[in-house]
Amino acid sequence: MTAEGSELNYITDLLIALSRVDFTPDERRRAEDLCRAVTDWSSFAGLAIRHGVAALVWRNLDDMQLAHQVKENERKRLEGIMLKTIARVTYITAVAAEIIQALEKSGIRVLLLKGLALEHSVYRSRGLRQMSDADLLVSPADALKARDVIESLGFVSRPMKSSLYHNIILDFGNHLPEMHRGGISVDLHHRLFGARAGGLTEMALRMPVNVTAGGMTCNILPPQINFLSLVMHMQKHEDKGEFQLRLYCDIYLLLLNESGKILTDSLVDEARMAGIEDEVKAVLYLMKVIYDFYVPEKFTAGIKPELINTDRFLVNLEDPGYAEPVTPSEVYRRNLSAINGIKGKLIFIAGDLFPSVSFMKKRYGRQSVLGALLCYPHRMGKLFVILKALRKGHVR
Repeated sequence: MTAEGSELNYITDLLIALSRVDFTPDERRRAEDLCRAVTDWSSFAGLAIRHGVAALVWRNLDDMQLAHQVKENERKRLEGIMLKTIARVTYITAVAAEIIQALEKSGIRVLLLKGLALEHSVYRSRGLRQMSDADLLVSPADALKARDVIESLGFVSRPMKSSLYHNIILDFGNHLPEMHRGGISVDLHHRLFGARAGGLTEMALRMPVNVTAGGMTCNILPPQINFLSLVMHMQKHEDKGEFQLRLYCDIYLLLLNESGKILTDSLVDEARMAGIEDEVKAVLYLMKVIYDFYVPEKFTAGIKPELINTDRFLVNLEDPGYAEPVTPSEVYRRNLSAINGIKGKLIFIAGDLFPSVSFMKKRYGRQSVLGALLCYPHRMGKLFVILKALRKGHVR
């Protein structure tokens, strides 16, 4: 192994070692040893930022009195990001609390999801879980009413690609078009795993767990469904070629805190219901390899060899921009499969081929209506993606 290769290994090992909130004596000693081995702190800081763990990593270095090991420029860089992250998380939490109060006043039960829920549970409300928006969950029956309530608070909904999509707004995707106000984006989810696992969403809404966020009691997903939703979330990011250690850290911390409620006899059945049985096995296998976390063999039994390529994980860890996304035709096939009924699928295709003029202006950089209209023939190229998607696999 070259000296350069050894240095990169030390850097990635240190990132993993610091991506946690508590340390056993052995974990602390390992972090200290790796700190002494790392010399290229610029590369370390760059990777920490790209992986979305810079705030957590810096707080741990400082708390363990290892910050002096880091060169001055990188110290200032990482500390600055931590302070910005704390401010951002505080702001998002306050906005989410405002929305939750308004929704609950309207009789709508709402749950915090993803980063916001994790920040105020496994990350212990220290402002260290980097995030860019607020994800909330309501029941499908309440989704459109909830959107109106949020709009009444001054949020503006992102326009849909086509007015035709208003007919199937609850039939594709897991959330409504994102809503914006004051630099905050809110994703209002009405399901977690697509239309065919509605029972899991209903279960989560019936049996939430309470946390304190923004000075009030809020709801989050129960541990097992939370774990499954994080695996699904990670899979969607990696399908788009977006690999981050932050997402693995989320799952590790949740398992560390709630393994007794996650690794139960019902896990495999619920993973199968959500359509992510293989992905769950792969993630649990990686938890054993990356974090040395104990997972009973039965939860990874029968895993497909191609799903546990640790070399691929290490390559992505060293260069998070390297992850290869799935093809456009595969994305399209999945979107079509998520929509129930031939009519809904035809509406989805028609809206994609003939989107709104405002969408065309933005998509093709046109200022006038005529300029946008002249670009519609370009949409016919979508037919090749659609036909490839239909040929590649069965669209239900």
